[in-house]
Amino acid sequence: MKKIVLLLCLLLPGTVSGQYSANNMLAIKEIHQGVVCDSCIVTMAGSINTAPDQVSFLTPNRDNQFLYTDSTLTRELATVDPSRFFIAMGSFSLDFYPFTRVLTSKRDTIPHLDLSSLQFRIRENGQLKRDWTDIALLPKDPDFYIGHADMNSFRDAPENVQTTPAEHYHAGQFALRLNESLHVEFRNRITLVSVYHFSITRVRSVPDYFNFVDFSSDKSFEEILNTEINRARKEQGPQASHFEIAAGHSALLRFSNHDQYYFFGKTPRNSGIEYAIGRPENWQRLGGESNVRYTTGYSYIYIDKPQAGETVRVFLRYRHQPESIHEVTVSVGYYPGTAKWVDWALGIVGVMLLVILSIFIQKQRHKRQLAKISHKKNEIENQLQLLSGQLNPHFLFNSLNAVQSLIRQKDPDAANLYITEVATFMRTIMDSGRKELVSLAEEIEVEERYIALEQKRKAFAYHFYNECGHDLAAIDFPPLLLQPIIENSIRHGLGEPVKNPALTITVRCTSTDLIVRIADNGIGYDTSVKPAGHGLSLTGRRIALINEKLPAMQIVLETRTAPGEGTATEIRLLKWLS
Repeated sequence: MKKIVLLLCLLLPGTVSGQYSANNMLAIKEIHQGVVCDSCIVTMAGSINTAPDQVSFLTPNRDNQFLYTDSTLTRELATVDPSRFFIAMGSFSLDFYPFTRVLTSKRDTIPHLDLSSLQFRIRENGQLKRDWTDIALLPKDPDFYIGHADMNSFRDAPENVQTTPAEHYHAGQFALRLNESLHVEFRNRITLVSVYHFSITRVRSVPDYFNFVDFSSDKSFEEILNTEINRARKEQGPQASHFEIAAGHSALLRFSNHDQYYFFGKTPRNSGIEYAIGRPENWQRLGGESNVRYTTGYSYIYIDKPQAGETVRVFLRYRHQPESIHEVTVSVGYYPGTAKWVDWALGIVGVMLLVILSIFIQKQRHKRQLAKISHKKNEIENQLQLLSGQLNPHFLFNSLNAVQSLIRQKDPDAANLYITEVATFMRTIMDSGRKELVSLAEEIEVEERYIALEQKRKAFAYHFYNECGHDLAAIDFPPLLLQPIIENSIRHGLGEPVKNPALTITVRCTSTDLIVRIADNGIGYDTSVKPAGHGLSLTGRRIALINEKLPAMQIVLETRTAPGEGTATEIRLLKWLS
């Protein structure tokens, strides 16, 4: 009897010249790449009405799922609304049929409805999807074959039954997301009077119809088969989402092969349910890959001896609605005499060990970072000392050239005095060069001694302007940073005859920055042709090292020059005063 009932769900009546023949049924089969698959029979999914003012329609789909009225959802037949329908699958065809009965018996006929007098239109989520169209102009369904055959042939070979095409009209293929809806209206194409309307809404569907069975894990597998698995369960139906079992027990989620799709898609197939344990990933089909047709058996999800105190998470979904997931949790109790505080204490100890380990690793990482920074600092300081030491021989070489020039001029007294002043100056810059920082006042004093020595060799004017408004003795400054720039201006900028040669040093301050400008009115030079001298190269390298050591207080060197226009070099010490 159950087999016949299920068979009727698969079939609809067919037509011959506007009427059914005796004992006729309608078969729906899938079409793949234009070819009818004789073994791919799908279930009836639609509304076949006896009322003359209603239009029969089908929603065949490859998920083999049904369409339902709201009475199926509420289980109160008094609330049936003949125009409201619900689906669980996302994609389906919509086809109109000219008959109002499911099947015909001997000496019985079913009137043919003339759909050629009707037009229809479709709105999807309130938006016009298709405007008024004559039903008679619609083609056949390209994805599903609709045919009729003798009812007796289905009893013998339902998957290979011979059919002949049946009349139907294909309105389109549709795909709805959850809570989206389709609204279809019909009217007389001549009078334009409304005839009928219906809506189809996609609603949530999850596999929550099952038995929860727990049993002692001490039982043998044979005992479980005989006494637990196949025991009748009156509580079959929507289950709670949380269960508790005793320590040492196992559990089963038992699904009836006939009731797996209870609301949405009650069909003898058990491959539609998928499950995952622990996390909603790596989904598996319930019952494997094969379909189970026309059976009254069960499929199971087995939870084998979970640990005491553990919470097992089981995730369930239908293949036709993978976005809706039903979570079932199974909490396992504790063995008698085992206090929960033991687990809590072990958990707290574990957390404390993790925290201590994390702090230890962090301290070790911090130590390595400090050692690396200290090593880098020492390396930079050594390089700065080396560069400062290179400035002294550079100045000494230039001074010896000046002494040699005085001797050639046969002025031994001037040469002797110059040597004494150079020696005194060398001692000053050697003392200054050993320091990491000196005051800006000391730096200016050292540079003015050097300028005085150079003025004895060559006549030029020197001007110093303090526009800073600060006490220069209170401002730190890298020692001998200005010396190569001043030397370059005197030796090269003022080396050739220039009218009223002059060298000017100007100190300015902003709220955060210190600016020192060294300018001469000498011959200038073309920066694209003449490279920087040795002294300026050393200065550039020193600035790069200082910037690396003090990343928050950068030094910027900028030189402006052109042939015949003199040279101006500006050193900007950014955020030096903040």
